[in-house]
Amino acid sequence: MGVMTAVGWIGAFFLLAVIIRAKIKPIGNMLVPACLIGGVIGCVIINTVGLPWTTTADYSLISGQMYNFMFINLGITVAAKAEEKKRDKRSFSIRELRRKMGDSQLSGIFGMGSYWALAYAFQALIGFGILYLIGGIWDMDPVYGLTISFAFAQGPGQAVTFGSGMEAAGWTGAIQVGIMFSAIGFIVAFLLGVPFAKKGIKQGIACSKAEMSEELRVGFFPPEKQETYGKITTYGGNLDTMTFHLALTGLCWICGKVLCISLDKIQIGSGMTLGSTIFFFWGMVAAYIIRFLMGKLGLHKYLDRGTQTRITNACTDLMVMATFLAIDLQFLAKWLVPIAIISIATTWITWVTIRYFGARFGGRNDFERTLAEWGTATGTNATGLALTRIVDPNNDTTTAAELGPSNAVNLPASLYVMPAILAYSAGTMGLKLFLITMILVIVIYLVFMRVVGVWGKKTFDINKGEKYQDGKCYQRMGEPVDE
Repeated sequence: MGVMTAVGWIGAFFLLAVIIRAKIKPIGNMLVPACLIGGVIGCVIINTVGLPWTTTADYSLISGQMYNFMFINLGITVAAKAEEKKRDKRSFSIRELRRKMGDSQLSGIFGMGSYWALAYAFQALIGFGILYLIGGIWDMDPVYGLTISFAFAQGPGQAVTFGSGMEAAGWTGAIQVGIMFSAIGFIVAFLLGVPFAKKGIKQGIACSKAEMSEELRVGFFPPEKQETYGKITTYGGNLDTMTFHLALTGLCWICGKVLCISLDKIQIGSGMTLGSTIFFFWGMVAAYIIRFLMGKLGLHKYLDRGTQTRITNACTDLMVMATFLAIDLQFLAKWLVPIAIISIATTWITWVTIRYFGARFGGRNDFERTLAEWGTATGTNATGLALTRIVDPNNDTTTAAELGPSNAVNLPASLYVMPAILAYSAGTMGLKLFLITMILVIVIYLVFMRVVGVWGKKTFDINKGEKYQDGKCYQRMGEPVDE
């Protein structure tokens, strides 16, 4: 009952938030999403006067489960149609790979995926390092600083999932600390990302000629600009299309649980296993398998990408809102100062490094990739997509399509960073080996980026409004330059 009531309160705060954005022009001009507006308001209310019939634990549960459901649904979602290209019969080589990068999706996939791996490792080191130096002042162990990596680079779902594992190892309050970092991550994603997006448009760096329309500010489309988002693939008298797609995601969820049965026998820490601890991943694997089988059986024609995208976006909205409402400020009060210090330091270093590397990923949509990866490295993939849509509302670039596959590039990092953090927090890995693991991940990915060419020459300068190719300026303030 408490969880369903919590969903009701979330709905109420969403409605309040959309009214505030539509009626208060400065907030609308900042393009602050409703989930953020409502989340902040809800966080204040639940921590002052409270919300009847619910507790912060109810919202924590919603946040974690929406993350799992979102990823599983992404796995079953049909891929966007791509243009057919002639196969290149040249033999593989590093030089050939670099040649193919250019404006291809590979530069975005490899660039964004590699940077996320860097952030996943260095964010953990920042949080740990700061508390190692000053955490004793507030009696906050350095282990708590590691949760910022799950919160910023992965999102609230993993902050809850891995925080649960850390609490099982004896670190009381790890979930709350992770959720707090997650909420801050969403705030800084938009606080810095939106002005950056606007500046990219103004300076002519963005590929699309997007403009700040009234509907973008208000958050609603007038009737003449409203579009349909999907197809009806089932007969309503039998099963609604939305129900069908939710049922498929539910089936993938169950199959993911089945995959975890044997994997749960493999321990990766105190109370943590290779299966259920990363359930979202195995649920996504199950979804890929089911989608593949549906394709082989010719059943994919009943899948509608528009409906699946709406499910993903709805899960994201609920997840973000629930994250703010799950914060227990009374518990965190004693640690608010160190949490703020870690958040500021991590935000600054992530901001500086993504602007450096993003301007060197390459490709015509280098700016869009930088913006997308900033949102992803401080929130979730959905946050990155939300920021990208500000400058690329009609998907004129391939940035949105590149974010998903980029996860395949950073997967190896996940298989080392996450187990290392959990093992160290459980006391089964020493400090020296833990630090070596983190640093090795960073070094290996830096080398990889240099080798494949996504850490190359600078391709844009947002302050000058210039874009470069092979070190030469070819565009300034949106206009071509002959040099």
